[in-house]
Amino acid sequence: MAVPYVVRKKADLTSGERKELWYGVPKKLIDPIRNREFAEYMEKRSGFHRGQIDGILTEMVDAIRSLLSIGQPVTIEGLGTFHTSLTSPGFERPEQVTPGKVSVSRVYFVACPEFSREVKKMKCMRIPFNLYMPEEMLTKEMKKADREQEREEYDRMVAPEIEEEVQEYTAFSFKL
Repeated sequence: MAVPYVVRKKADLTSGERKELWYGVPKKLIDPIRNREFAEYMEKRSGFHRGQIDGILTEMVDAIRSLLSIGQPVTIEGLGTFHTSLTSPGFERPEQVTPGKVSVSRVYFVACPEFSREVKKMKCMRIPFNLYMPEEMLTKEMKKADREQEREEYDRMVAPEIEEEVQEYTAFSFKL
């Protein structure tokens, strides 16, 4: 599997002057996966029923919210930790910092190092230019890159099947 991306032109200002360069950026899918679809996905990968998984996910959200509300960070091993940040205006004296003046400024998630490492190892795959760029913007080089990518994907899909057939034929031949 690979993370899909598209190519977009963006302004690069790092050198002090404006330079337009091309970058790979995430392909935004139509909608994120929600609990129901996520539970269905997990059901196929595990021995748990979708309803059980959906219930656990719902309860997990409530439990994390409850624990964060008492200042307790929550770590889900193998995934990461949920935290809160607090904010308040500055005061001259400590007794002026009252509960009504302090609030949660944000909730954030820090992925555990192992999870981050595994996600960063994921390969990326360019969405063919012809699927999102207007025809008049496609250069010969872009069209060639699309054809080459299509050929590589075809080879990746077909080559294992051919290799499997050759192994079966070879095994059959040795039995004769």
